[in-house]
Amino acid sequence: MNIRTKEQISRLLHSAAFRLGVLQAASFAFAALVLFAITWVSVSGYVTAQLRQEISDESSEMTAVPGSIRVASINKAVAHAQKGTFFYGLFSPRGDRIAGSLAKMPPSLGWTRLHELRHIDSKHSVPGHLLINSSRLEDGNILAVAHGTLQADQLNELLLQSFIWAGLAAVVLALAGGVLTARSYLSKVETITQAASNIVKGDLGTRIVVTDRDDEFDRLARSLNRMLARLQSLMEGMRQVSNDIAHDLRTPLTHLRHKLEATTLQVTSVEGYRESCTTALADVDHVLATFAALLRIAQIENQKQQENFTDVDLSGLLGVLVGDFAPVFEDQGRSLHARIHPGAIVRGDAMLLTQMFANLVENALHHTPPHTPVFLSLLPMPGCARAIVRDTGPGIPKHERERVLQRFVRLDSSRSTPGSGLGLALVTAVAQLHEITVSLGDGEPGLAVQIDFQRPV
Repeated sequence: MNIRTKEQISRLLHSAAFRLGVLQAASFAFAALVLFAITWVSVSGYVTAQLRQEISDESSEMTAVPGSIRVASINKAVAHAQKGTFFYGLFSPRGDRIAGSLAKMPPSLGWTRLHELRHIDSKHSVPGHLLINSSRLEDGNILAVAHGTLQADQLNELLLQSFIWAGLAAVVLALAGGVLTARSYLSKVETITQAASNIVKGDLGTRIVVTDRDDEFDRLARSLNRMLARLQSLMEGMRQVSNDIAHDLRTPLTHLRHKLEATTLQVTSVEGYRESCTTALADVDHVLATFAALLRIAQIENQKQQENFTDVDLSGLLGVLVGDFAPVFEDQGRSLHARIHPGAIVRGDAMLLTQMFANLVENALHHTPPHTPVFLSLLPMPGCARAIVRDTGPGIPKHERERVLQRFVRLDSSRSTPGSGLGLALVTAVAQLHEITVSLGDGEPGLAVQIDFQRPV
C-alpha cells in the first residue's frame, strides 16, 4: 500500500461523512435490536399463549372424565399422543404416579416449565422442555397435562438467527453506504478545496463546477461562485483604479513639479512667484478633489443597503436642485428646462440622490456646447418613477456608453473640459446602492440619461 492510498484511507476514516455512516450503522443496529426484542417477545408470547390454551383445553377435557374411567382415558390419550406433543400424569396426593407418561409429579400446582428428560419415563422421553399445568381433582388426586416446547423453542431460535444475520447485513450495508457517501462527499470537498487553492495562488477566475443535481453542494458552489465573481470584480476594480490613479494623477503632479521647477529657475519677481503659486494650488486642488471623489465613491460602495434610507420626495428634491442650478446656467447664457411631475416618493438617501442628479446636470453643463439647453424631467411610470437628464450636445457613441460609467474614463472630446472622469462613476455607485437602473441613450441630438426607480412608495 503506497503513501497516497494510505492518505486517502486516512482522510476517508476521519471524514465527517464516514463518521455519519458509522453513526447511522450503529443507530440502525440499535433500532434492529429493539425491533427484534419487540418481535421476539410478541411472537414468543403469542406461541406460549396458544400452547397454554391447548394445554388448558386438554386438561379441562381430562378433568371432565368420570373418575371411574379417568385412568383408562389417560392411558388411551398417552397411546394416541404424537411424540413430543401432549404428556399426561395422574398422581396420588402423596405424589405416587397412578397413570400417564409423566414420571414425576410437578413440584407445584398451576403452570410449571421443566426439563423433559427428568419428568418423562424412558418410553416417552424426548429432548426439550415441558410446559405443565397441574390441578387437583375432586378425589384429591393431581392431574398434570404437559406439552413439549421444542417447536416453540426452535421458532424462537430461528427468529434470533434471522435477526442476527439481518442485523449484521444491515450494519455491513450501512458501513458500505457510509464509505461510498464519504468518498462522494470527499470528492466534492476536494473540488472546492482545489478551487480555494487556485484562488490562494492568485487565479481569481477559478469557479466551482455546479451539477444539475441541485443538492447542498451545488447550492454552496453557486454561493461561492457568486462570492468569487464579486471578489474578482473588486480585485479587478482595485487594479483598474490603481492604474487609473497612477495614470491620471501622474500628469497633474508632473505638471506641478515642472511648474515649481521652472519657478525656482526662471521667476524672479514677487508677482511671478504669486502667479506660479496660484497655479500650483489649483493643480493641488484638482488632485485633492480627485482623491475626495474616489473616497466618496468608496464610501457609497461600502455603505450597507438601506442603512440611512427614508421616504424621499423626489419631486421636491429635483425642484430644489433646479432652483440651485438655474443661476449657474443663466450666468453662462444657458437654460435648464424642468418638467417635474409632483408627488413622486421613493426610498433612499436624500443627500446621495441629490449628489447623483447634481453630477448629471453638471456633466450636461460642462460637456455640451455654449448656449445649448439642458432638460430635466420626472415622469410617473407603471411600477416605477423615471427621471431623464437630456442635453443637446455631441452625445456619447453607443459603444462607449458602458465604459464611461467606470472610474477615470474620459472621451477624447472631453479632454479639453475640466473634470477627473469620476462624475458618472459616482452616479453608478449611488444607483447600485439604491437598486436604480441607469441607462445612457440617444437624446436626438445629445445624450439622454434615464434613471428608473423600481421601488417607489
